[in-house]
Amino acid sequence: YGHLVHLYVDSREERIPLDALLKNQPLGTHLYVCGPGGMINWVLESGRKAGWPEENLHSERFLAPPSGKPFSVVLQRSKKTVTVGEHERILEAIEASGVEPPYLCRGGACGQCLTCVVSCDGTLEHNDHYLAPEERDGNQKIMICVSRIKGSTLVLDL
Repeated sequence: YGHLVHLYVDSREERIPLDALLKNQPLGTHLYVCGPGGMINWVLESGRKAGWPEENLHSERFLAPPSGKPFSVVLQRSKKTVTVGEHERILEAIEASGVEPPYLCRGGACGQCLTCVVSCDGTLEHNDHYLAPEERDGNQKIMICVSRIKGSTLVLDL
């Protein structure tokens, strides 16, 4: 099975032959990449240069969301208010209150925890890789697994 694994080492200036790999794929193929930021950027840019459509390029960055000041989250349908600590995710605080919202990756990439924002007295801090720029600008949706607010109260449709 050793021939199925190829190892490329930066310190030896070894590179994946990405151009050759990208140009020999059937139409409709999707490209998925995860790893260090520099490699992700290189792979995605290589895909764009090779003419791959943006909707076929996917990445996932394994980064912890940034911390911030504590704030309250009002769960409108559940009629609960929870406090999100400075190093806590909204999803974790909601789960601790006994509410089980949908989630999958906990990394802001899959879209399963997408939640509608009813109101926010501050600024949404989108730390996900899922929402499109226009969705972020609309301030009507939030990925509760990684995003936060700069403010004191967030009201969610949960």
